[in-house]
Parts: sequence; structure tokens; C-alpha cells
Amino acid sequence: MKQTILMVAVTAIGCVGSFTHTAFVGLCVYILYAVLRPQFMWKWSLPDGVNWSLYVALATIAATILFGPRAPGPVAGRWPAGPVVLTRLHVLFLLFGVWIGISYLQAIRPEAGDFHMEEYAKLYVMFIVGIVAIRTVGQVWAIYLVYALSLAYISYEINFLYFVNGYLGIVRNGYGGHDNNGAGMLLAMGVPLCAFAWEAYRGWYRWAFALFIPVIMHAVLMTYSRGAMVSLIVAAPFWILRGRYRRQKVALGLVILAMVPFMAGPQIRERFFSVNDYKKDEAAQSRLTSWLIGIRIANEHPVFGVGVRNSPLLTYDYGADMPGRVIHSQYIQLAADNGWIGLFLYLGVVGCALWDLQRVIRTAHGRPDPDSVRAYLAAAGLQGALVTFLVGATFLSCEAFEPQYYLFLAATQLRLIYLSAPAPAGWVVPPAPAPRDPRTLPR
Repeated sequence: MKQTILMVAVTAIGCVGSFTHTAFVGLCVYILYAVLRPQFMWKWSLPDGVNWSLYVALATIAATILFGPRAPGPVAGRWPAGPVVLTRLHVLFLLFGVWIGISYLQAIRPEAGDFHMEEYAKLYVMFIVGIVAIRTVGQVWAIYLVYALSLAYISYEINFLYFVNGYLGIVRNGYGGHDNNGAGMLLAMGVPLCAFAWEAYRGWYRWAFALFIPVIMHAVLMTYSRGAMVSLIVAAPFWILRGRYRRQKVALGLVILAMVPFMAGPQIRERFFSVNDYKKDEAAQSRLTSWLIGIRIANEHPVFGVGVRNSPLLTYDYGADMPGRVIHSQYIQLAADNGWIGLFLYLGVVGCALWDLQRVIRTAHGRPDPDSVRAYLAAAGLQGALVTFLVGATFLSCEAFEPQYYLFLAATQLRLIYLSAPAPAGWVVPPAPAPRDPRTLPR
């Protein structure tokens, strides 16, 4: 009952807040639902057939259409209402959507991609809403905290069920519609986010974010996902060696590393170290086979592919071990389903997101004003989360994985907002060096 009351209250905040404050309120609640997946977590407590996120989405879309980038009513002056500007990432993302649509229409069996097209349609609509609604660095930081706290809470629930009830259902059931590998990858993104959230605050509550890190890591271990474990290791330098308190973060990393043998039981340790013996691992060999099959399909259909999620219809005929075998790599899956051009458009979106975040990191680094500090930490945390996801996606077909696209949105909006803002008071941009007379240069 209490979960239902909470969902009613949060949904009401998203719906009403979109009209009384700004459409960003509804967008933030929608992203919360997209990451947290409360209908999955509390499915025994929530009433059946209630689409909570749909109500929030409709209110947010309506407010965006009515008010655009302006805030309505008495709070109209609190958020800037400047023109909507499109970045390279926006353009590439929209082109990627057009390519997906064409691929779907010319598919071998279009109905096989119906579910994924519905997912794409939802995220594209809300992505466009985000282009209009996200106007400040503080709003990007709010989305950042939604991700960090949601992933921390999911991890807490998984650990609670395991230690109190001895239940390890995430291995068999996954989370939020994703299997154990998708769940592990989702949770792993929370580690860099919590690391930089810990750095952002000064009160005692900052230590909650530090405590979340081992909780999240243990939840990742409990998924038995080797891809998620590898992504944690690869992304570690992005949160340990950036920002302040590097020594403390290195120490924290070493403590967690020392705790891993105790946090992970023998089955988890055996699962992880089996990566070294992939030639004898049937699952690893099946994945390698599916990758080669996906590349063959992409080479035979290089422009539009075989259609959204149509490649599993063909993999068995190409030598997969079972009918309906997916390719188990987001990148090769995109190439097979949407052609090499579809994959390149997606990689263009990824490259722009990482580059936008890097530009914010370089510009904001060392600036003392609150917006610059927050922009730097948000950019570093988002970049670490994206790297975590991109590594994990190498081993998983998750092209319609909704949370990744809102990270892309946050990345480009942060760059657009922060770099177009005037320099903070007291900050002097160093002048460019004057050109020297070539006659005075040393020979």
C-alpha cells in the first residue's frame, strides 16, 4: 500500500509540476521511472494495468507544447527561455531515428521489431521534450542525481533480498525487462555517478554516496554478468583518477578490491575468472559465433540491414546454436538490423556525447563558481557512466536500452548550456598569445 501511495504522489508531482513550474519536472519523473522501473520492483504491491510513466509523459508533452522552453505562471522568470538550439548530437540522433524507421519498414518481418519500435518511439518523443525542457546546469545535475540514487536504491533492494531472505532472483529474472547481463550493466553505471556525487557535497550525507559504491558493486557481482564486471574495471580510471580526492578514491578502490573475495562467493569468482578460459566456455564461444554471424548479415545487407530485430530470425540458418539467437553485441546487432550506416550514425551520437562531456570537463576544470564545479563533476560522472555502458554493450544486445539515450541527452545539453553561458564573475579568460615576428624566432 505504501508503494502505491508513493507512486501516486510522485506521478502527481510530475503531472502537476509540468504545468505549474516547468516541463522539466515531468521529464525528471519520467526518467526516474525509466531507470528505477518501480512497476518491476514493486509488482506485488502496485495495482495491475496502471501505466504510471504514460500519465507523466502525456502531461510533460502537453506542457512542452503549450509553454515550449518557457516556465508558466508565477515562476516564468526562474528558468531561461532562450531559443531551442540543435547540436550535432541532436541532428545525428534524429537521423539515426529516421534510419531505424526505414529499416523497420523494409524489414523481412516488420512485426518482429514492433516492441523495439515502440521503445524507440517513446524515447524519441521524450528526447525531443528534453531538448526543449533542459535549460540549466542545475537541471542536468538533477537528472544526474536521479540516475545515481535510483541505481543505488535498486542495488540496496537486491542486497536486502539476498542477505535477509537469501533470494538471488536477479540472476534468473534480471531486472526491469532486462536479463542478468542487462541488469548488471545498468547497475554498474551507478559507480562513477556515486563517486562524483560524493565529491560534490560537503555535508555528512555525502558519505551515503561513498557507501553506495560497494553496495552497487556487490549487486553487480550478484548478477553473475562477466561483461558488467569487465566494464567496472575498464571504467574505474574515469572516476578514480579524475577530480579531487584522488588518493582517497584510490584507497577506496583498493579497499573495495580487497573486499571482493569476501563479497563474492566461490561461484561468482569462478564465473568472473572464466573470462581467461573463454576457449572452453560454451557461452563465450556461442557469443563469438553470433558476432561472426552478425557481421556476415551486416555485410550482406550493408545499407538498411535486415530490419529492426530481424537478425534473430536468420542466425540459426547462419550457424547459431539455437533458433532466435540474438547477436549479443549492441554494435553488431545494430549493423545487422540497421546496416553499417545505422551503426555509424549511432557511433556518431556516442562520439558526440563523449566529446561534449570532454569539452565541459576541460572548460570547467579549475573554475571556482558553483555552476562550473557542478558542470565538471556532472560531466566526469556522466562520461564514466557512458564508458561503463559502452563497454558492457559490447557483450549485450541492448540497442533499445532507454537509460543510455537520456545520458546522451544530458551530455549534449550540459555542453550547450554551460559553454554558451557567460564567464563567471571574477574569472578572467587568459588572452591568446600574440603572434611573434618570424624574424625573431630562433633558427
